[in-house]
Amino acid sequence: MAEIQMIKVLIVGELSNSILMGMLTHEDLKVEAASDMAQGREKLAHTSFDVVLASRLCEGDASALLATLKKCGEPALVWVGDGPCSDHESITQLEAGVTSERVAEICRMLPHCSEFPITDAFDRRGIIGESPGIGRVLGVVRKVAETDSTVLITGESGTGKELIARAIHRNSSRKNAPMVVINCGAIPGELLESELFGHEKGAFTGAHRARVGRFELADGGTIFLDEIGDMSPDLQVKLLRAIQEKCFDRVGSTRSIHVDIRIISATNKDLARAVEAGRFREDLYYRLNVIPITMPPLKERRSDIPLLADHFMEKLSQRVGMEKKRFSNEAMATMEAYDWPGNVRELENLVERFSVLVDGETIEVADLPAHFHSEVPDDAQPDPLFFDARKGVDFHESVEQHQKQLILQALNESNWVKAKAAELLNMKRTTLVEKIKKMKLEDDATGASA
Repeated sequence: MAEIQMIKVLIVGELSNSILMGMLTHEDLKVEAASDMAQGREKLAHTSFDVVLASRLCEGDASALLATLKKCGEPALVWVGDGPCSDHESITQLEAGVTSERVAEICRMLPHCSEFPITDAFDRRGIIGESPGIGRVLGVVRKVAETDSTVLITGESGTGKELIARAIHRNSSRKNAPMVVINCGAIPGELLESELFGHEKGAFTGAHRARVGRFELADGGTIFLDEIGDMSPDLQVKLLRAIQEKCFDRVGSTRSIHVDIRIISATNKDLARAVEAGRFREDLYYRLNVIPITMPPLKERRSDIPLLADHFMEKLSQRVGMEKKRFSNEAMATMEAYDWPGNVRELENLVERFSVLVDGETIEVADLPAHFHSEVPDDAQPDPLFFDARKGVDFHESVEQHQKQLILQALNESNWVKAKAAELLNMKRTTLVEKIKKMKLEDDATGASA
């Protein structure tokens, strides 16, 4: 499959919101916007763009833009709505009612029809956001992608660690070779070694034929070891050897297999603390942590929430063929104020819930789950940990309310995977399921995972 070549687009002036948000959903377009002509000149002076998209500029700003473009090689210019007559080298006029799909099509076409080369082919598909936090991460990705250095990506669950790993691979010299992903936390320890390194026929009970492991499949490319912090100490030793020597033995074999692979790993655990506690090998930690990348939680990139929500809604509307819903200003403000313990994954799941359950075209504050509302209603129960000693308190009701808050927090943190939530709460999964049913928490979570 051919690699997507990114087209850099600068938007100057006021575009309709539907076109602007629609442009951001196209994974092969890297869109930036200038709030005014002064910022537009600043961006053009420091960055090469393939296409400049302009709309609703006054005569003075239009003249200033054309003069600026002549100084920076005259990239393709697309004007939406009424625009100036000009001898600009490459100008395309589009009607004011044009769709974002048509604008995107023009932006893809124009750089290939001009003499000016595409200047930035960095592929960031699926990574939505322009906040400083995600910008810093992408800055590191751009640098490390050009090397073969081992990378350790850390961050809370649901922050997009695998997306970053894929971006490193796609922008590297190994992009035409496979990227093999294995979730070390999802495979039992006794089977993980075989998954990683393969096994010979008869190596253990049930090994009826030889099997190639993930390391062999990734030869020439990249292997992504997700949830590396869950790996058993015994297997950590074998992984260390494979990383150091780029060779390993299949289970049941004495013949070493050499591979040329790049190692990218990820974890939501604090590996440095795990090393201090003796749960993770120190030498393996330093082998993995050559280039560290820390993913910011969604609560530290709140400005990206509108972009992400609109991106997920656009994907859903295209996938299922339903009309795209919009968020009211009040609903979006409430979402931006929320701390998102489940991060981007929680946001994506919530958007899907809205697309199914909200009947109208607009998502309002009332459509948000109860725990999103910062203000406590007058008839709400008091905080179970505090009460007015003069009035007394219903002990059992307060304990149940506190349990409900803890369970909801654990479910959101684990993306409603009940086995993980039970582990966070140090209780049996069956006990948790019973409490969820008793408290009717399923009503607040469409499509909860088992």
